Amino acid sequence: MTLNMFENVHKPNPSDEELNAQRNWTRAYIVVLIVIMASVIYITMLSYQTVTTIVDKPTLDEYANLPKSADCLCTNLSIPYRTFINFNPQFHEVCKSHFIELNGKWMSLLYDSYKYQRFNKRNLRTFQRMALFHFQAIQAMCRMVILAVKNELTLFLNSTLTTVEILESDLFEKKINATINNFCLNTMRSNFLYSLQLIRNMYSGNGLISGLTTNWYPVVAFKATIGTIYMKAQKYNLSSCNCATMPACVESMSLELNSGSNWTVPGMMIGCLPLESMLESTLECIYDQDCLNTITETLLNEPIRPLSSARTRFKPINTTKLITIASELFIEDWGIEFAYEKYFTSCQPKTCSYTSSERFRIKDSMGTIFTIYGGICILLQFIIPIGFKLVHKCFSRRTRQITAMDTS
Repeated sequence: MTLNMFENVHKPNPSDEELNAQRNWTRAYIVVLIVIMASVIYITMLSYQTVTTIVDKPTLDEYANLPKSADCLCTNLSIPYRTFINFNPQFHEVCKSHFIELNGKWMSLLYDSYKYQRFNKRNLRTFQRMALFHFQAIQAMCRMVILAVKNELTLFLNSTLTTVEILESDLFEKKINATINNFCLNTMRSNFLYSLQLIRNMYSGNGLISGLTTNWYPVVAFKATIGTIYMKAQKYNLSSCNCATMPACVESMSLELNSGSNWTVPGMMIGCLPLESMLESTLECIYDQDCLNTITETLLNEPIRPLSSARTRFKPINTTKLITIASELFIEDWGIEFAYEKYFTSCQPKTCSYTSSERFRIKDSMGTIFTIYGGICILLQFIIPIGFKLVHKCFSRRTRQITAMDTS
């Protein structure tokens, strides 16, 4: 009742009228201040505030705890794939087996057999005569594939991943998997198969003659000092396929047993050219110990151990042709490894920032409330007295007018 916030220090003994006015100002001041501050606090508590948080040089653990909306700009925009991706391709077992070793037991056995039979025209299409070139074609194909894969991987790993902002781990994994799949299944396979098909088209389109006379053989009509040698196309598969019109003609390869009968070698084909017949063959015989025993017993050599069927993904073995394996680049497993940690380190994010909307953050809300409180207090100290004086002046004038009217 006696509180006076507008006491004039220069006038310690004010009149009763002034003292009552100052106390009324104080009461109005308190009421208005409470109403305004209650409204400010209510609005501040309900309103959302946007806060920007900046993290300098975040570590991987710190980045993992940031919200997904965080923006982290990479210092290095172009990152070579080799910094975080590693390839360790595992090739088909035949490409590193004793069956294609140049000076190995198997190739030596086939060479001795060919050397013994090469002048025997009757045995032109037997295993003894043609198996050496069949496995030489496999050896050449493996060498060609390994070199192609090595060169393509070098080009790919030296190319770069360009990102302005660092990728989240799940998005990074999806992007890299898609890139690798596109590279392995499309780019690399297409380049290799294009080269392979180019070679096949080149010798078939130009009518090249094999030195083994497997696609064309000479025909001498009569002996003469100067004469013409005619070439005649070989026929396969009971003469139903002619190398003149179909360079990919093949038929089953047979082994001439010691008894003089022929035994069909499972999966192995012979045709116009060793490469074509190899691509149409399967590898089932070199996975079968009984098949290898039949061959080595006929060629008078010690047994050869087979390949393990558990080490290949190309199954079933007896129906999977080498053209299918070649189209998969003879690769059993790409051995792909990529590390998000290395990518994060290479990106080197300098700062990460994110915004959040929060309701009634104590620190910011209290700062806002006290700032407004200070301003309102100062403002009310000027407005309240002026407002009361204006109101009092208006009422006094109104009262004088009414009094004058009553008097008249």
